[in-house]
Amino acid sequence: MAMITDASNDLERLTFFISNLIPYSDDVLRKQIVGKWSIQDIISHIMGWDKNFITTLDRIINNEEVKLEEHHDVQAFNEASVTFGRNIEPHDLLQEAISQRRQLVLKLNMVSETAFIRQFHNSAYTLETFLREMFIGHDKHHQEQILRHLQTVTLNNQQ
Repeated sequence: MAMITDASNDLERLTFFISNLIPYSDDVLRKQIVGKWSIQDIISHIMGWDKNFITTLDRIINNEEVKLEEHHDVQAFNEASVTFGRNIEPHDLLQEAISQRRQLVLKLNMVSETAFIRQFHNSAYTLETFLREMFIGHDKHHQEQILRHLQTVTLNNQQ
């Protein structure tokens, strides 16, 4: 059974990943790499979910009723997150995303271990399984997309 510290450490890894993007130019961060999304868009998308989930963690900490589930309109939520991020300078967005993820981890560490592993009412998830599937696995997916793109940028610059 995983502990909150394990999930916190896995979630915190994203802040180090984003920190490693800081040396890249605005042009690299804004270039479309996946469909219509750029690195900046992907980071903004992740940050949107972090900001949204911090509210859920607050409710869990306060012993309020929550239902752990995917957003009812994922497409609209993602579009709003990406639009928000496009109105921020890329490097400011990176810093804000790091800050939001750290806030999420801080809130997670305020949750009891009991609440972390219990099945939530009307939900297929525990907080642990929700974070593993919706955040940690999601982070890895997008990190791989970004890394693949940055490898091609590096190769093209060496040729």
